[in-house]
Amino acid sequence: MSAATPAAADCVIIGGGAVGCSVAHHLALEGRSVVLLEKGALGAGSTGKCAGGVRQQFSTKVNVEVAMLSRQLLDHFEDATGSTAAFRHIGYLFLATSDDEVAQFERNVALQRSCGLEEVEMLSPQEIHRRLPDIRIEDVRAGTWCPSDGIAGPNEVTMGYANAARRHGAIILEDCAVTGIAVSNNAVHGVDTLLGHIAADTVINCAGASSRAVGRMAGATVPVDPYRRHIFVTGPLQGSGEYPMVVDFRTSFYCHPEGDGMLLGMSDPDEPSSFDTSVNWEFLPHLVEHATWRIPMLEHADIATGWAGLYEVSPDHHAIVGKDPDVEGLWECCGFSGHGFMQAPAIGLLLAQAVQGRATDVDIHPYDPSRFQRNDLHPEAVVI
Repeated sequence: MSAATPAAADCVIIGGGAVGCSVAHHLALEGRSVVLLEKGALGAGSTGKCAGGVRQQFSTKVNVEVAMLSRQLLDHFEDATGSTAAFRHIGYLFLATSDDEVAQFERNVALQRSCGLEEVEMLSPQEIHRRLPDIRIEDVRAGTWCPSDGIAGPNEVTMGYANAARRHGAIILEDCAVTGIAVSNNAVHGVDTLLGHIAADTVINCAGASSRAVGRMAGATVPVDPYRRHIFVTGPLQGSGEYPMVVDFRTSFYCHPEGDGMLLGMSDPDEPSSFDTSVNWEFLPHLVEHATWRIPMLEHADIATGWAGLYEVSPDHHAIVGKDPDVEGLWECCGFSGHGFMQAPAIGLLLAQAVQGRATDVDIHPYDPSRFQRNDLHPEAVVI
């Protein structure tokens, strides 16, 4: 066993993305002895390949409230961690192009305002055109706009939490794959790693797209599957810095400023579940077709780079956060379905409160892992 590897800890966290590092930070603040294990480099998985979006426009109460708490924590990130989150309130604009989407947007806004998100509003096509005259609106029926949404730095947030966690005593081990979870009498009592065994009676599964496999090590069923998602970035593009995050809800095309260019993303409904993160360049023309129709100025853009990462998708597109229903001492914190980075600040705080046995600042019962056994699912509708 490495001298840097402790023999025991109160809590072992598996997974060093934004979620795992937030959990480590908030548990360390509680005075718990924490070890975080990452099989590669911190933030090198889904976190490092995400678009950096931070939004509060969801369709379920729990997601709206968690997102609002995350935004508040990001607003005060530097005070809490000593580091910048690179958080910019550029806003999110969702576009609806059908009557069904308009009705869904109206329900969303009513819910969001009932949760205290007072600045969110419905926009007419004419109001959208006045704000963003470069967007084609012939088919747009309405939009929703929230100016306190925005984008933050995945690396900045992850490393900010990791460094703050270390300062409060957490031990973070990179290049340390977990090889097994020790379970006896249906309770965890430690984790086996490439560097040796760490005794612990609390193990937190923050393994993202690999969460099903990590759960299986403890004999738990974690319904999370990986799906490839592509992102492309253009070269310099005049006027891109004036844009918010724009989401064409029907097609799932989205874009936001990235340096002097634009970051472009879109899901592929035909993409099968896999751990493949190679770039499928044959998908690019499909994305470009939708991107240039919605924002004609993109016809003049060159694609500078592209990459692919993994969404960790749950059956109802809600996170899976809480005590595992079958294995004592095992906590699940995964299945964020593309929302992990933006929910990470709040989830770290809320899970730390739950592990400590305290009431949580937001009721996260809808994320309870046992909901699948009860068939008590309430799908999130605003998924990109």
